[in-house]
Amino acid sequence: MSSTRRVLTALTVAGVLGAAAPAAASAVTITMSGATASYPLVSLLAQKYVKTHKKLKVKFRIAQGGAQVGVNDAAAGRVTIGNVSRDPVPSDPAGLDFYPIAKYGICVVTNKSNPLANLTQAQVISIFTGKIRSWSQVPGAGATGSIDLISRTAGSGALSSFQTVLLEGKSVSAVATQESSDGLEYQQVQSDPNGITFVTNYRADKREANVGSLNGVRCNRSTVTSGQYSGTARFYEVTKGKATGAAASFIAWITKSKAARNIISTQWVPIR
Repeated sequence: MSSTRRVLTALTVAGVLGAAAPAAASAVTITMSGATASYPLVSLLAQKYVKTHKKLKVKFRIAQGGAQVGVNDAAAGRVTIGNVSRDPVPSDPAGLDFYPIAKYGICVVTNKSNPLANLTQAQVISIFTGKIRSWSQVPGAGATGSIDLISRTAGSGALSSFQTVLLEGKSVSAVATQESSDGLEYQQVQSDPNGITFVTNYRADKREANVGSLNGVRCNRSTVTSGQYSGTARFYEVTKGKATGAAASFIAWITKSKAARNIISTQWVPIR
């Protein structure tokens, strides 16, 4: 990886935001866009940061749109920080710094009426690439008829991570219904007895759909934390060049503070 697209694990911040005169400081707005998968976490972190850094008068404006939107917006200078739910790729614009902030699990879920207990990775690949099209071909399935694949729209970091981590680089079949967020994916599989999709463990842990095991290991925050579950990916904060000013302060707080770690630990996994 080139030096202009670095993955940075920590940040040292000194004297940001004019600390010598906090009373006279004007409000600073951190703009963000990107991954819908990391939006729940980033929102919680931003809320806590505002509450614990009142003298800095920091405000946040957070939009979604998908990881690629976050990457492109950060590269173009349209936002302060891009929220990204996949690892850097060679096609990313040059000059970006990726700061990992948390790990998450990618869970395969089905409708509650189809309580699959376990899938092997080979079965996941066959189902999502369209090689297997009927539930009758899946041992233990409670559904009958055709398999309804539910996926994400292009530009999704969670889709990219799913294809990289669980599909061994293969693409989800073009027959899949495409949703713009993992929240919509989750809603769709809840209403479709023949549906199957992939969502973050944040969604899956709500237990409103069936979460099976992958290669005998159940997907949840506990198994992601322990390292037993293999289908894991990372959330990043992305900046154009090395983070500075308000962005640097916020990212440093995420990566170093106990308060941020406590928030991440509730439903995700801190980066060690």
